[in-house]
Amino acid sequence: MKKVMIAVMALVFNTFLFSCTSDSIADTDTLYETQATEGDDGDVPPPPPPEN
Repeated sequence: MKKVMIAVMALVFNTFLFSCTSDSIADTDTLYETQATEGDDGDVPPPPPPEN
């Protein structure tokens, strides 16, 4: 009986690990968008000149 209770508790606690919201991967990736920087100060490089 004790082993059954431990198994049931493990299943119940596992359900808390899953999220109920369905966030898309694209939405999640936009949170961690990084930009390339130059130098130690992290200055963003200027955009390239427009081509004629």
